[in-house]
Amino acid sequence: MRFGVCYYPEQWPEDRWSTDAAWMAELGLGLVRIGEFAWSAYEPARGRFEFGWLDRAIDTLAGAGLQVVLGTPTATPPVWLLRERPEILAVGPDGRRKAYGSRRHTSPSSRAYREEARRIVEVLVERYGQHPAVVAWQVDNEPGNHDSARCWSAESQAAFQAWLQRRFDGDIDALNAAWGTTFWSMTYPDFEAVALPVPTVTDHNPSLLVAHLEFAAAQAAEGLAEQREVIAAGSPEREVFTNLYLGDVDVDPRQVARPTGLGSVDIYPHGLRDADDVAFVLDLARGSALPTNAGPEDRGGRAWIVEQQPGPVNWTGDNPAVPAGQVRLWCWQAALHGVETLLWFRWRAARAGQEQHHAALLRHDGTRGPAWSEAERFLREYHRVAGLSPQILERPAARVALVHEHLDAWMLGVIPQVPDASHRHLAIAAHAAARRLALDVDIVPADADLSAYDVVLAPALHVTTPARLARLETALDAGALVVLGPRSLTRDQHTVWVDEPVPAGLAGRLGARVEHAGNPAGWPRDTAAASRLVLDDPREPLPVGGWIETLTAVEGGTRVLGRAQGGPLHGEPVVVRRGNLIHLGAASPEAWTAVLGSLLGRRPKPAYLEVFERSGRHVTLDHRERTIGGLGPVSDRD
Repeated sequence: MRFGVCYYPEQWPEDRWSTDAAWMAELGLGLVRIGEFAWSAYEPARGRFEFGWLDRAIDTLAGAGLQVVLGTPTATPPVWLLRERPEILAVGPDGRRKAYGSRRHTSPSSRAYREEARRIVEVLVERYGQHPAVVAWQVDNEPGNHDSARCWSAESQAAFQAWLQRRFDGDIDALNAAWGTTFWSMTYPDFEAVALPVPTVTDHNPSLLVAHLEFAAAQAAEGLAEQREVIAAGSPEREVFTNLYLGDVDVDPRQVARPTGLGSVDIYPHGLRDADDVAFVLDLARGSALPTNAGPEDRGGRAWIVEQQPGPVNWTGDNPAVPAGQVRLWCWQAALHGVETLLWFRWRAARAGQEQHHAALLRHDGTRGPAWSEAERFLREYHRVAGLSPQILERPAARVALVHEHLDAWMLGVIPQVPDASHRHLAIAAHAAARRLALDVDIVPADADLSAYDVVLAPALHVTTPARLARLETALDAGALVVLGPRSLTRDQHTVWVDEPVPAGLAGRLGARVEHAGNPAGWPRDTAAASRLVLDDPREPLPVGGWIETLTAVEGGTRVLGRAQGGPLHGEPVVVRRGNLIHLGAASPEAWTAVLGSLLGRRPKPAYLEVFERSGRHVTLDHRERTIGGLGPVSDRD
């Protein structure tokens, strides 16, 4: 595992740089990310480039034995450029062009933006593409963050219409048929009539909304690919990645990471709900880079953490404190989930700008802060474990695959139905259950090779296609235990409900069909009287979470493993099994944990413990007490 930090030499006096570089080396860092927000420092006016400072900064870092990750600065075009070419700025759904003064205010569809982005990247690559200290490139920064993937400009609308024409081979009748536009008399006479989904009286057609999300993500991915093309030509054999904040769902991480073979994520636990969310995001980051037909031998993919939270942040609204030991625990969680590189954000707390309350390894005054001590302790522990018991740090091939596709997330975002049954809610429930059973999980695409896994989890695998069904059928035929979760195999790729029993394509094999799907409470609304799940003991009902599915037409040979207790669905089947195919119609981690534990004969750990089975021993992270066990001489307790 490699370690580093995010550094902004342009924000600090040059006579401090050598001290910073020496301290980085003293701490044991090897990588330094620079430059991703420095366009105005690179080019203060059109065609007037000032790279002397960057040359000296890179030389200073290299002189201390540090390697450089150089960022393309396209998330923050300079003011002079935005005044010169205002069409770079995005337009909101209200029709107003975004103001400059922040970041990510660009339109992914803007040709002017694409031209200027390519131009500055070409200049950077020509100058630094072969520099021996530059070992990696970061392309852009957190695309999609701040709801920045979508734009409602006239240029974006024209690009959307052209995208739809290509998708439907120029046949507007095919679009109307696929989207069911006869509903509410919204049949389009031609592609020019398909407007972007600006606010209207009530809801737009969900097919339009999902298509717009797909288009916007494709536009963002296309712009990133243009930058990667320049880097590949002028700076080959370097790592290339784009860091994503996977709390967002506007950009498909697979479209971004798969072409590079490297997933990259910014980990800010305070922007997520809890340790279950963090564990899920870490595995998703690795899985985002997996190729077609990936299997257990791919070890869940590769991932870097490019920004690791080092202490309190400034942007979550409540901004809770970070107690002693928390940063160290977050870093161990990343290491045990198989992350291969970790960079703390940032080196020194900013004295100016929008992130002045964001903690760093150094305080605002340049002295070593609490995060320094946390990083120092973690690095010391990591290297000691690597020297004494390196096998503990090797993530084994996973037995469990969780199928995850962004199209499903978009559809369930457009059609939420209930507030607590999003794609992310349902996926994390299944992932958390496997983790509570100390099982490593590969988060894989639907085109992965599922047949070599012992267990395949498919919560909220919403879209049904022949290709997806074929992968699931192959896994079943190979003997894998396949657990379909709620909201699975329901709609086609155009957001239209299937015309066959749900789970579509597998209801016959399951010997049952979904009858009720939605809120577990009845009417009048009373969450206290909501249906719960009973497996074996009616005295120990389990919460079902924000969504429940009950099944009917249960045929001979299909076993009912769990039923609803209480509420409007009392007595109805919720969990059924035929052969090695299971349908689990509950959304809570408690329900998933109990069902998986019963199926696999494994006893779950408490929710606050995260357990890793490594080389015959258990490594335990206690997210309540912020302690670690099972790491030998560096453990807090065993």
